[in-house]
Amino acid sequence: MSILRPGEFRITDRAMELCAFQKGAAILDIGCGEGDVIQHLEEKYGYTMSGIDLNLEMVRKAKELNPNAAIKYGDGEFLEDFFSFSFDCVLLECVLSMVNMPDEALHEAYCVLKKGGKLCISDMYIKDPEPELLVALDIEAKRQQSTPHEEGSCDDCAEDHENRAVNFRLAGRFVEEPLKKQLIEIGYTNLHWEDCSVELDNFVAQTLMDCGSLDGCCIAKDFDPKDKHKTGYFLLVAEKPL
Repeated sequence: MSILRPGEFRITDRAMELCAFQKGAAILDIGCGEGDVIQHLEEKYGYTMSGIDLNLEMVRKAKELNPNAAIKYGDGEFLEDFFSFSFDCVLLECVLSMVNMPDEALHEAYCVLKKGGKLCISDMYIKDPEPELLVALDIEAKRQQSTPHEEGSCDDCAEDHENRAVNFRLAGRFVEEPLKKQLIEIGYTNLHWEDCSVELDNFVAQTLMDCGSLDGCCIAKDFDPKDKHKTGYFLLVAEKPL
């Protein structure tokens, strides 16, 4: 499976431009993969990098590529291996769409951020969702929250992120206003949203040109040009209050 992200490092660099960190800032890359973003941010900006990923082979490669970074095996939904108030920034690039419990991941990121720290998310979203879709997502999320868990159901959820319904995500894509509302409820402020859909369009076009299809691509599961819900790509930066 390809681990390429739309925009390569351009969206990452835009996030760093918005955050304006000083050299040495502590950055946590959740879902760090082979560590290419960690390497880029350390070499270009001089940040102190950490990473976490659920793939042991990816963690091994990331450690080889970045011997100075603190890279661990683990789940972005459970950051118990990191102290609270540890990081100036938490990155979630093309990752939040894949985790089982995105609301928990956002809470965990908030906990490990320092006061004044930044959360940077880049991922796919649904452009111009119909009001009926928003209502349906909200109803399903509330229904699942009120449904008692059966024995073994938590184990099942770990295998399929679709089992955890939230009102700000559908089939690996986010909905802008409910996602912003969720972040505000957690405690984040100063939300900045940018549409980066041109990067997604270019990525898909290049992948089709190079490979002939989207098979094996990291977005193939959720990206469908015929889908009635038009898919875009976004960058969001939020802040933990001082």
